[in-house]
Parts: sequence; C-alpha cells; structure tokens
Amino acid sequence: VPVNTYDPEGFSKDENGYITYTEDGVYVTKGVDVSVHQGTIDWQQVADAGFDFAMIRVGYRGYSQGTLQMDERFQANMEGALEAGLDVGVYFFSQATTVAEAEEEADFVLEAIRSYPVRYPVVFDWEYITTGQARTEGMDGQGITQCAAAFCELVSVAGYTPMVYFNQDMGYLVYDLKSLDSSLFWLAEYDSKPDFYYDFDMWQYTHTASVPGIEGNVDMNLAFREFDEK
Repeated sequence: VPVNTYDPEGFSKDENGYITYTEDGVYVTKGVDVSVHQGTIDWQQVADAGFDFAMIRVGYRGYSQGTLQMDERFQANMEGALEAGLDVGVYFFSQATTVAEAEEEADFVLEAIRSYPVRYPVVFDWEYITTGQARTEGMDGQGITQCAAAFCELVSVAGYTPMVYFNQDMGYLVYDLKSLDSSLFWLAEYDSKPDFYYDFDMWQYTHTASVPGIEGNVDMNLAFREFDEK
C-alpha cells in the first residue's frame, strides 16, 4: 500500500480558518459532506464561499433491522449543489454484514445517482455502531473488507470512481487496505495536518466547521486529485 507523501509544511489555514494545502503538482479542492442532518442548505452561499465540491449522502442501512433507507434530503441536496455549480460525489452509510448486502447497497446507490452528473467518488462508509444493539456486532476486518471490495467493484464497473471512507482506527486495525488497492481512500482524521501512515485521496479534517448557507456544524474536506467526468 503506498504511503502518505504529503508535505506537513504544505498545510495551513486560510483567512476563514479552513485548512488548505499547497504542493507543486498536487491538485487540491475543498468541499463539504452533508446529509439530512444539515437540514435545508443554501447551496449558492456554499459555492459563493469558495467551495468546489459536495459529498452527499444517498442513504443508509439501518443498524437494527437492516433495511435500506434513502436520505430524505438526497434529491434536494444533489439538485441544489449542482445548480450552484458544485461538483458532487456521494456516499452510503453501510451496515452490510455480507457481500450480497454490500452489492445490494451498491445497486441502491447506482440507481439513485444514474440521472445525475457525479464527478467525485461513490463512497462506501461502514462504521461500527457504539450505541444500542447493532446487527453488525461481531463483524471482523476480513468481512468488512470483503463488503467494501464488493461495493466498490460494482461502482467501478458502472463507470464511477469507488472510494472507501474510514478513520485511523479502521484504517490501521480493521481494513485490509492492500485488498482495496483499486479504490481510493477517504480519511477522517480531525487535526491541523494528517499523520496517517498510508496514502489517501480525500481528507475529512473536522466535523464542526461553520460554512455560509449551512446551519450548525458540518464536515470539511480536502481532495488531493482531479476527478474525471463519468
């Protein structure tokens, strides 16, 4: 697995307190990721504040019953972000316990996005549930990695860019990253600069940012590569 080669000295904060990165030859964009939890968003204000992209939640699998649910703001967020001129990617909050369930989730996402111009990645976001009884209790790294690989394979076959989201613990202790080498990585590490050992293509550096047009806290991201249109 390639290692992190970003220059720690290249990270700084701009006049709004947002983190930026500068390195010759590295294409950097900044964006937010959102779901129904952000409520109604004024996407034109987000674009006017200098943001380039939005990662929008398509939906999720319930952690108790396991049913697939569409994010209630998915359509409004997609249409609003695109109309404001932002590029979009999407993510799905997975609670898959089998490869078949991960493939079901991928099919759900691909059907939802087929009429939209999705330039940024289509993301598999599997997280452990720490509150309440979850049907995913007992899932190990091998099983979760197999689910991620199955989801990403269908995304790739459909012509989109597959990506896997994880924090440092998941990256180090759960995922077999070398089995996901055909996918991009989205790292969640809340700090002023990332020190995750392995390479990644997108960095979620805070979940408490303030952005014009969005009420309350929102996640902030940097992407370190240019994405091609589907």
